[in-house]
Amino acid sequence: MAAGPFTFEPVRADVFPAFALGVEAGRTGGTAPAVFNAANECAVAAFLDGGIPFGRIAEVIAAVLDAQEVTPADSLEAVRSADLWARRRARDVLSA
Repeated sequence: MAAGPFTFEPVRADVFPAFALGVEAGRTGGTAPAVFNAANECAVAAFLDGGIPFGRIAEVIAAVLDAQEVTPADSLEAVRSADLWARRRARDVLSA
């Protein structure tokens, strides 16, 4: 079965603000992408559990990214540590 035509459009930042946060985390490098991912997973889980509205996901991610101290992602331990920190911070943001 053949796929139909695909249409690509720019991502609308007003509709998907977390996309820009992810791009910026990638550009920042170091542990920022791991922090973004962990915060995103926590925020999405809270949304799926009915704890926050969809629009708050990006707010949680942004708060965690703003609080981070980016360090080199030069070891698995550094990435795991950043991930753990971000999950704790996201839970704090979500409970505030």
